[in-house]
This record gives sequence, structure tokens and C-alpha cells, in this order.
Amino acid sequence: MVISMPRRIVNTARRSGKMFFNAQSISSNMAIKEIMEVVFTNAESYKEIATVLLDWMRMKSDQEGRGQTRWVTTSELSQYVNERLTVRRRSAAYAVLKNYLIPLGIIEYRLSESKYVISREFPGALKRLAEAYLKWTS
Repeated sequence: MVISMPRRIVNTARRSGKMFFNAQSISSNMAIKEIMEVVFTNAESYKEIATVLLDWMRMKSDQEGRGQTRWVTTSELSQYVNERLTVRRRSAAYAVLKNYLIPLGIIEYRLSESKYVISREFPGALKRLAEAYLKWTS
């Protein structure tokens, strides 16, 4: 059995990007697929990969009884990506992790523990953004 190491996770500055969503379509009862529709407005492939990875991480963590902090090891994720995705989509999966899910705070990579954690930083960042906007409008 060959266990591949995770790709190097390095924070880099984003040079482009945009945020677009219809505020009326945002609800507190959205499924992960609907949330990813907002995060990945134009990138169908990335949207699908992100949804598949997040659903799998949640399911795997629940199956293993890992508690409320849902996580998978780097080797479990690597094995899943290798088994589930084609060669071209494997590199896209790591690009989605590195360039979107980790910087957005949806997933946290804990190098010292060698695991990926479904993070609560994403909703916290959105809340801080909302608070900053409300302060600005006051």
C-alpha cells in the first residue's frame, strides 16, 4: 500500500477573484451543495469536487465516531481522492483544497496532526464581514 503525502499547503496572496450571489437566495437552511453554489459561482468542476470532499469528510468522520470536530487524516483523504477521482480531477481536488477551502476557512489543515478538519472559521469570517458592513453603514 502506497500512502502519498499531502501536497504542500502554502498560503499565497490571491490576485484575482470575485464574490457574487443573490442575497434573496441565501437561507439558513441551505445544504452543502447550495452553499458551494454560492462559493463557486462559475466553476462547476470545483463546485462538484468541493461538495464531494466535504460530504465525504463529514460521512467518514461520523462513521469513525470522531465527535463534533469532523476530521480525516491526510492519508485517508489522499486514498479517497486517488480511488474516487480521475487523474485530471485529482490535481483539481488539491487545487480546490489549497486555493479555496483552506483559505476560506471551510477546511483547516493541521500539519502537526496530519489531518484536515471541517472548520468553523468560515461562518465566523462571514459574521465578521457582516458586522464590519453594518458598522460602515451606521
